[in-house]
Amino acid sequence: MPPQFSPISGAQGFQQSNPCILALASLLGSLKIFKEIGMLPVIRQRSLLLTGHLEKLLRESKYFVPPSEAATKPPSNPCFTIITPTDPESRGAQLSLLFLPVGAGNMVKIFDYLAKHGVTGDEREPDVIRLAPAPLYNTIDDCEAAAKYLNEAFDALTS
Repeated sequence: MPPQFSPISGAQGFQQSNPCILALASLLGSLKIFKEIGMLPVIRQRSLLLTGHLEKLLRESKYFVPPSEAATKPPSNPCFTIITPTDPESRGAQLSLLFLPVGAGNMVKIFDYLAKHGVTGDEREPDVIRLAPAPLYNTIDDCEAAAKYLNEAFDALTS
């Protein structure tokens, strides 16, 4: 193999061993955004802020049960606990909420309620919803709305 790179001209040069040009174009766009805001330290700092705020709001919910209590005395009324590590350095941006009692079908009802109110989460059968504030576009207000609608969903479930 010669010591110099001799690219094949035109689209044919992208047919083998190279990423798709359309994928590269979208990657370039996202890298420009990252560069504009200061790359990862700024994004991670904002992620910690948003996830920490959401966690605080969720723990203040009357439907929240601490993980240790949920493990030792499983509740019979609809509630949730957070199964993601509490240490911000041991987790990413998402919080995994376990809906109790396990197997009662509450997660699906709450997930649907959240979705109808614009809260985007990720459901994991049978009883987990993952919420992850995205640091590039979510706000503190979005975190507050998510907590508000979660409480409303529980209110509707228990009334």
